[in-house]
Amino acid sequence: MNQTKQHAIAVLIILSLGILFHYKYINEFPSYIHAWAQSDRYALALGFKNNNLNFFKPETFVLNHQFPDDWKVPSESSITAVDFPVHEFIPAVIMKIFGITAPWIFRLYILLYSFSGLFFLFKLAFLFSDNFYKSIFVMLFAATSPVFVYYQGGFLPTIPSMANVFIGIYFYFKYIHYKKNKYFNICILFLTLASLSRTTFAIPLLAVFGFEILRIFKNETVVKPIIIYTGARLYRVPILPVLSILSVLGYFLYNISLRNRYGSIFLSSFLPPQSIQQVVEIFKLVIKNWGFQYFSAVHYLVFFLLIFISLFFIFSKKERIQSLLLQLLVLTSIILAGCFLFAFLMLRQFPAHDYYFLDTFYLPVILLLIVMVTRIPLFENKRNTIIYSFGILLVTIPMIVITIHTQKNRRISGSWDKATATIQNFTGSEQLLDSLQISTDARMLVIDACAPNIPFILMNRKGFAVMSTKKETIKDALAWKYDYIIMQNEIFLSDIYSSYPEILSKIVKIADNEKISVCVLSDSLKNQSLMGFLGLEGKSPVFRSIMNYDTVVSDYWQNTQSTSEVYFNGTKSGQLIPEMLYGLTYKTKNLQEITTGKRYLLFSSYFLQDTIKNCEIVLTINENGQNTYYKSYNLRNLLKEKNSWEKVNLLFRIPRVKSRDYEFALYLWNTGHSELYLDDFGFELF
Repeated sequence: MNQTKQHAIAVLIILSLGILFHYKYINEFPSYIHAWAQSDRYALALGFKNNNLNFFKPETFVLNHQFPDDWKVPSESSITAVDFPVHEFIPAVIMKIFGITAPWIFRLYILLYSFSGLFFLFKLAFLFSDNFYKSIFVMLFAATSPVFVYYQGGFLPTIPSMANVFIGIYFYFKYIHYKKNKYFNICILFLTLASLSRTTFAIPLLAVFGFEILRIFKNETVVKPIIIYTGARLYRVPILPVLSILSVLGYFLYNISLRNRYGSIFLSSFLPPQSIQQVVEIFKLVIKNWGFQYFSAVHYLVFFLLIFISLFFIFSKKERIQSLLLQLLVLTSIILAGCFLFAFLMLRQFPAHDYYFLDTFYLPVILLLIVMVTRIPLFENKRNTIIYSFGILLVTIPMIVITIHTQKNRRISGSWDKATATIQNFTGSEQLLDSLQISTDARMLVIDACAPNIPFILMNRKGFAVMSTKKETIKDALAWKYDYIIMQNEIFLSDIYSSYPEILSKIVKIADNEKISVCVLSDSLKNQSLMGFLGLEGKSPVFRSIMNYDTVVSDYWQNTQSTSEVYFNGTKSGQLIPEMLYGLTYKTKNLQEITTGKRYLLFSSYFLQDTIKNCEIVLTINENGQNTYYKSYNLRNLLKEKNSWEKVNLLFRIPRVKSRDYEFALYLWNTGHSELYLDDFGFELF
């Protein structure tokens, strides 16, 4: 098979996998796992588009910064320090040219960049193995890593930086093999680009420099230095490595100046473990959270089998490892050592950030894979070609299937996913604000923004992200200079009002699209009621049901265990004991009011907590045996005191039930074996 045909097949496979993995998600707003980090990068691209492509003033939509002030200090500027943002700048240029800001522009750019990396990985594997099937297998192994695929068409600079590293290392070994300086120059160019845009990829750049120093001592390098005369003596300086170091150092210093002047929304400090015990705990968490996201079970099985097979051939044949392959092994060892050092310095980030694996150990694993497959002999003839092709299919098809399944699972959302709920609530907010003739230059104060840039991207306006709903945080933020206050309706009662009920005396609502409320600060309010703020004052509920444990109730109430030892009203209260998985429940298949239109459900109850670990208030609707609505709130986050009755108010926005076969349920789900008392537990439909 000639080289052109080999390359064509490799490109076809890469494109096919890309389409298979990403066609459903190519225009997806940054959501689900690490929506925060990805939306920040999307916001940078939009910021470049809006600031006339000023590369050296990167900005997002947020006017307060996480570092160094933990979001608590307002700013006049949304400029932020960030690693060399070339992979946010290029999508911004495309957006500017075509006037399109849809997520697919950014996603497609990252995806296409990943294709180039995979192609050069194929070429790198072929450079060592001189075998098409081995090279295709290495490329397929790397291309089907679940965590790689998830970010392959995403927004993080990790993927294009990884692609640049594959390109750089390929040209580095071409330089070693063919002894042509142009290959070394190309290598340093791409490794430098990788280091600039993602600091962790300075590891392979420094590894190459270190390896070249070793080769200098062994008189193996052919890099031609330039000669600099200082007037006193001559210096032989390898100009490109020097320029590389100066460019990385120069932007690093510029980034520090940006951080000192404007602050940053991006982490720039180390987070090492604080004890050996914490190292063990973090390691267990990483394995639990991401072990089968880094690679699938099939990947691990194949990798460890290849270790044993390659070692068998190494020791049984007792052949010397080729010089070029030995050099790859040494370089990989240097990179791996650097990865271990970085992983230690940032270890506390690993349990929550799966992409740190791509920044570190993914590269040496793939390079070790090249070493292993190269040591396994393959003999090409027509019969063996069929066997090899079948073998690759047999191994990679389950890898592909598992990865497709993993991508679906990564997009499962639920009541725990506040980022997805925020996206849903703010979708259409730009049109709402435009209809209210609110200027695009108006400053918004978003209370409980969840992921700081998401609300502002969807509103297409800048503002302040209030990232905590603690009373003092909200109170301080209300004193900042802004034009409008924005809150999500479903979390107002549970997160904002419950923490700071005095907010009703400070703000007035001017608009509500059932998902978000637009408010302004007011000094003239005195006795605004909760029902008045919610827009329900004077309205009669279309349905009401309450359990007070003192009167006979309908059969729809279940698990009505009561006690007369303590109570809020009357002579009895409800009791939830640790042995009860499900507490008080209202369940019905006959609630006509939810079949005639969308409804607000206002829940209220008094609770007296004893021990609360995890206990959720759950509202669920099933239609035709399928769950169509699910929302839950954890009492652990709602109850602040012990030995005192506390009232909990919650607001649910439920869709119209269209099926005749449905079930409505409101219940306590005692997942943490908690113990508490409850009284006047009920709800109203509006």
